[in-house]
Amino acid sequence: MIEFKEINYEVVTVGEEFMSDDFLIKPEDVETFAFAVEDHDPWYFEGSDDAPASSPFGGKITHPVLMGNQALFMRHSKYIVPAGLHAKMQYEFVEPLRVGMRVRTRGKLIDKYEKRGRHYMVTEFATRDEETGTVLVRGQFTQMLFPKSGVHEHAKNR
Repeated sequence: MIEFKEINYEVVTVGEEFMSDDFLIKPEDVETFAFAVEDHDPWYFEGSDDAPASSPFGGKITHPVLMGNQALFMRHSKYIVPAGLHAKMQYEFVEPLRVGMRVRTRGKLIDKYEKRGRHYMVTEFATRDEETGTVLVRGQFTQMLFPKSGVHEHAKNR
């Protein structure tokens, strides 16, 4: 049985690995995302096995950032993550995401450090097609970890 500790600077370790749940990309996911970001580009909706697609990728694709949050959710497989602040995020979109793909994100904590009294963790990740192992998205993100009190020492007297 997994014990879920609250994420903080003291409990995370460099080299620690994370893994998201798998996710099957469904047509309704593409539609919901398109509605949320007001982007109904034909690349996401036109084309089939019988008709030419408007995208240059040989068929319909999904929004590149559709699975963007999956990298952030990896930590939830080990920790309770009540809050954090994204200090930096980098994504490289290697291959298009497509409806019907089952994807999973794996990552590793590559650094943790203190800067100006604040704690940070840096995680690198790759999202892959579970069937083929093809890397679809990779990158890294830096997150500020809040102290258990919710307030950093230098901010207590404000």
